[in-house]
Amino acid sequence: MKKIGFSLLLFLVFTKSYPQVEIRGVSRIETDGIQSDSLSRSPNKDFEERIRIKPIVGSSNDVEIRFYAHTLLTHTRDLRIIKLNKNTWEGILFKETNHPRIKIRRYKLNPKSGFDALFSLLLENNLTRLPDQEELKPKMRKVTIKNGWEVEHKLLVTDGTVYTVEFKIGDKSRIYSFHSSESYAEFYADVQELKDYVAIKKIFETQLKE
Repeated sequence: MKKIGFSLLLFLVFTKSYPQVEIRGVSRIETDGIQSDSLSRSPNKDFEERIRIKPIVGSSNDVEIRFYAHTLLTHTRDLRIIKLNKNTWEGILFKETNHPRIKIRRYKLNPKSGFDALFSLLLENNLTRLPDQEELKPKMRKVTIKNGWEVEHKLLVTDGTVYTVEFKIGDKSRIYSFHSSESYAEFYADVQELKDYVAIKKIFETQLKE
């Protein structure tokens, strides 16, 4: 009996696995280190309802990434989605206009270099690791010394557009927002997360075509 018990223990130890998602062309992604939201706190719930999609936490896809651009002046949104379901990628654009009346059009999106390469590029720019911009405030400090006194320089700017990233990879999902990333990244040059925001925005705007 002792021998059997010892063998069983070894089996359990050496077959321990970690949560992961296997993606063609990207290999396996361990989701254990991805921070996940316990609740859906999307600022785009009304838009989800209008285009009839579930909150990101309820997505049935293996991978789904949503990139919202909310123009505050016109209160309109563009939503770019890439999603993977059963080894099949799909790209979608929902484009909202409000003149002469509110209308949302749907378009198919194709990546310039393939979905696998696009997804890898997003991961390389820390898409799954970035915080909400509000959480970066303690790091966004620019200080100089003038006449022996410490002087803090602050930048307050908005380009009129709020960007929101919502993603689900395996069983992990998260939502974060940012704005005026180019201006802030230039002013607070030592804050890497701001540069990552700029890169992710550029990827979605330039690497997907209708």
